[in-house]
Amino acid sequence: MAFAHLHVHSQFSLLDGAIPIKKLAPAVAALGQTAVALTDHCNLYGAVPFHKSCKSAGVHPVFGSGMWIQEEGTDFKDPEGQFGGYHMLLLIENDAGYKNLCKLITEAIFDGMYYKPRVDLSQLQAHSEGLIALTSGMRGPIRGLLARGERQRALGRATRLAEIFGDEHLFLEMQDLAFPGDDLANEGAREIAKELGLRTVVTNNVHYLKPKDATTLDLLQCIGNGTSLNDTERNRPISDQLYLKSEEEMRELFPQDGRAIDLTVEIAERCQYAFTYGTYYFPASTPPDVGPDADTQANWSFFFKAFPPPADFGLPLGEEEAPPMPEPGCGSLGGYFKWYSREGLKKRLERVDEALYPEYWERLDIEFGIILSMGFPAYFLIVAEFINWAKDHDIPVGPGRGSAAGSLVAYAMRITDIDPIRFDLLFERFLNPERVSMPDVDVDFCQDRREEVIEHTRQKYGPEYVAQIITYGKLQAKLAIRDVSRVCDFMFNDADRVAKLIPNELGINLTDALKEEPLARLRNGDPKVRRVYDMARRVEGLTRQTGVHAAGVIVADRPLVELVPLYRDGPDGGPVVQFEMKAAEDVGLIKFDFLGLKTLDQIRDAVALIYRNTGEKIDMSAIPVDDEKTYTLLCAGDGLGVFQVESSGMRELLTKLRPSVLDDVIALVALYRPGPLNAGMVDDFIDRKHGTAGEWEYPVPELEPILQSTYGVVVYQEQVMQIAQVMGGYSLGQADLLRRAMGKKQAEAMAEHRAIFCDGAESKGFDRKKAEEIFDLLAQFAAYGFNKSHSAAYGYVSYQTAWLKANHRAEYMAALMTIEASNTDKLLVYIGDCKRSGLTVLPPDINASHWGFDVPKIARTTIRYGLGAVKGVGKHAVEAIVEARAEAGGRFKDLMDCLERLDYKRVNKKALEALVKAGAFDWTGFGRSALFSGFEAAISTAQRAQADKASGQVGLFGLLGGGAPKPGFRLPKVAEWSMTKELSSEREAIGFFLSGHPVVSYKQTVERFASCRVQGLALKSADADVGVAGMPAAVRVVRTKRGDKMAFVTIDDETGGVECIFFSDPWSRSARLIKDGGPIMVRGTLEKGSEGPKIMAESVESLSDLRARTTTEVRLSVTDKALSSQRLASLRRILEQRSGSVPVTLHITKDGHSQSILRVTDSLKVQPDDELQDDIDGLFQRRGTMRFV
Repeated sequence: MAFAHLHVHSQFSLLDGAIPIKKLAPAVAALGQTAVALTDHCNLYGAVPFHKSCKSAGVHPVFGSGMWIQEEGTDFKDPEGQFGGYHMLLLIENDAGYKNLCKLITEAIFDGMYYKPRVDLSQLQAHSEGLIALTSGMRGPIRGLLARGERQRALGRATRLAEIFGDEHLFLEMQDLAFPGDDLANEGAREIAKELGLRTVVTNNVHYLKPKDATTLDLLQCIGNGTSLNDTERNRPISDQLYLKSEEEMRELFPQDGRAIDLTVEIAERCQYAFTYGTYYFPASTPPDVGPDADTQANWSFFFKAFPPPADFGLPLGEEEAPPMPEPGCGSLGGYFKWYSREGLKKRLERVDEALYPEYWERLDIEFGIILSMGFPAYFLIVAEFINWAKDHDIPVGPGRGSAAGSLVAYAMRITDIDPIRFDLLFERFLNPERVSMPDVDVDFCQDRREEVIEHTRQKYGPEYVAQIITYGKLQAKLAIRDVSRVCDFMFNDADRVAKLIPNELGINLTDALKEEPLARLRNGDPKVRRVYDMARRVEGLTRQTGVHAAGVIVADRPLVELVPLYRDGPDGGPVVQFEMKAAEDVGLIKFDFLGLKTLDQIRDAVALIYRNTGEKIDMSAIPVDDEKTYTLLCAGDGLGVFQVESSGMRELLTKLRPSVLDDVIALVALYRPGPLNAGMVDDFIDRKHGTAGEWEYPVPELEPILQSTYGVVVYQEQVMQIAQVMGGYSLGQADLLRRAMGKKQAEAMAEHRAIFCDGAESKGFDRKKAEEIFDLLAQFAAYGFNKSHSAAYGYVSYQTAWLKANHRAEYMAALMTIEASNTDKLLVYIGDCKRSGLTVLPPDINASHWGFDVPKIARTTIRYGLGAVKGVGKHAVEAIVEARAEAGGRFKDLMDCLERLDYKRVNKKALEALVKAGAFDWTGFGRSALFSGFEAAISTAQRAQADKASGQVGLFGLLGGGAPKPGFRLPKVAEWSMTKELSSEREAIGFFLSGHPVVSYKQTVERFASCRVQGLALKSADADVGVAGMPAAVRVVRTKRGDKMAFVTIDDETGGVECIFFSDPWSRSARLIKDGGPIMVRGTLEKGSEGPKIMAESVESLSDLRARTTTEVRLSVTDKALSSQRLASLRRILEQRSGSVPVTLHITKDGHSQSILRVTDSLKVQPDDELQDDIDGLFQRRGTMRFV
């Protein structure tokens, strides 16, 4: 006697199952059951981890899926919008069944989606082999009908299904879940089975492990349906019986159906499909001639066309026929792989000292042996193909990332551009023969052309052979709180308050989050919060939705649907394998990561600008690595915009380290992490480099070659491996296992390795005690050691960007700002960096600007702002403007010449208004106020002129011949915008102040009361009392552990920005002024650390209040000609309206030199504020008329 659950929904039924996949098999084993099926809705998402978990628990896994069947055909759409199909279970019996279920699931998702993914009976008929069908529950083909008394319809469906599956592969399910109609359905199933010669089987439709988990399922279903727990009309589980029951419980429910219970185990035993691990499905790896000694021209041609070498190999590419096989041995997969690598290495060695050639060829042969023995030559050829295709099509590719940079084969095949011998990188860190696993080469492409490489791969191997990889979104702590709050009708603000108290830590769970005092206090003190929080813990960690991996792409040797079911993310999505990345690799699917790195875009664009401006064509792979300008820039901490080193902490570290060689930059990338910083490794490294560490020596002299480049400090994982090899007698493969054990702090493995290391050292003549000390030292540093291969690759990119900034600063910064055009915070910082270095950033100008930031060829110390960085101006609008400008001969003559040439299908009024606000029309000579007010009429006039031209209408002058003068369009005469209005409009258009800054209006006040500009804080000493004027640019409010509010406020002036930290008391006094958003003066104590200057704020005062409080005179400077009687009368009205306590004086200039000073009557004293300034500027039609003294 035995029983197996054959109807089980896990967390991968997506909000309709509450069983964590890793808990299912152990729970089954605990019940003494020997098998279990996984039957999630139209997917096999959890199949691989389920398989592994079952193997660990000693439980036989049965794979299956719940499918929705539409009898009428998948084109059927219920006119009432209701899903009308029925549900069935399909269990995989064998390999054929697996392939057929993969096809059915895929077809349902891609071709049958209507509310749910569906297949029809003809599809079942075509793909029934190897599948066992169960008739499911109340939504199945017969149970619901039987419960409602519709026996004939149920009989008809059962008859049709029996025709498809046969009596050995169709079983009628019986369930007792305390649902209405269960008894009728079970009795009807027994009768139909008897009538048709079928058999019944007992299942339980499991959705959770324990009866108490019924509320969890209810909660998940509410989240999925978007309904409230308090909605009495909603569909809800009406039973707590959908749990994993014991055999005894099932027999008690079905005392007369022992055979139907026993049959569950028999069915499970028939289902013998299992995943195979260690078999890989490499595409294009099987040539025409497959004999054991096949070395033929046909094979060579096959591989040459499948994996053509780079263009600079000089062989004819794209021809109908491949060139003759160059030498014997190239007509097999391994032989072609070796030929490709050797030819590539010959090219690489052109830049290497000939005396070193033997070392390279010896290393290449060692790597050949490992790669061939592990069966991975096809992997290298596939990666080399799409990388070299990209390079041959001028798509920038990164020099490498991760451990792949340690492979000389990868370097020879152009997969990477880092010489592993020059940088002392280890192949075994990448591919270890003693720890067989698939190679993993992550490739960086430029961001804007990455999709071209993916599309090339798709077209090369065929769309059905290529797919992306699924991801599973889980109900992590904060999301669980927000979702549960919503279904519990918890107010959004209250839910947000709870979620924000959960620490922003990767992997934080709701239990650990309660260690935070404010959160614990809120939960314990508010019953509603407690209810939400405790319910959220029930669903935390379960799968909520699916997504698509940003970079991962699968390529196979056959249509992927034969290997895995496919999914797509939305109706227009492409194919996505249903196994997440690790599971896909486990079952032999070949994964490649096509990553986007925008730094490659900016390097390419900078090089293009340099070439256009100077004619110099730069090969970034050949730039000198000992460039003095570059190291001067790095030593000065001038790292803004330089890859990997632009954070304030990294820039400060640059000034301390003062890198002088490329190895220093590479080490810096590895060292700037919390572990090395907190352990003192960074300070030790710097002190040793500069000789300020006192006397130090290598642990033993034999380690000097390994540690010399890092001044005796163990920085890299590769150094740990090399030391184990030199001292402990390890092979590099064994040393990699030691590195992994140390990095993961595996105590048992560490103890074993300690003995091996010390025994090996002693046998090689080292002192055992010294060996023990060094092993312990390695164990300490291994926890912080970084992958040198990755550091070398990214350190080299850092150097390349630093070289460009040092030698071609304007072009580099223009390219950088083009890439960051949508990030106004970064643009502001970069523009400040340009100004500090002497570069001028010109405002946008439709007569001179392009989409991106540009460096005029005739003025290489200036950068012209890009039109694409103006908010509300899209790519099509900019293209239309540039095209119209070209038609005008490269420059518009005037406003109407511009407007009459624009294509208004691509350029709308809002885009033009944004350009006015940004100053892009200042070249016309009209004020922004007049332009903004008159644009609608101007555009209408221009469009009429376009229509007249298109219809062939000409005026009288045209009929008489020659160029007729156009009637002029006059903009309205309106008061010019005040500086405040103009700057705020400019900020609205581009995200910050470019042509000026509001703080400049308070110049006299700032000069009197501020300690310095923001930029000057760097020169102040730590702990100094400072006062800085600026505009609030960013505000982040948090709660302390006591629950009090504190804030991090960034203020900026025309020179840069600084973060001000407000603790609870200063924040309570300052919050209103900061939220008002006007210019302010912040006073506090200067703090200087790894993140740059910060102000520990103590008080805030608005600059307008400060100016009003300290102004003793308002001075008006005018000419005698400006003082007409009408203007004097207007001036009097303004002064009367702005009545206050500060006297006004008139400084009147006559004939450009003599000056009279008149004191205005005390009855016209004024309030010195912005409104007065704007009124006076408007009256005299110029700025600077009035000054506060």
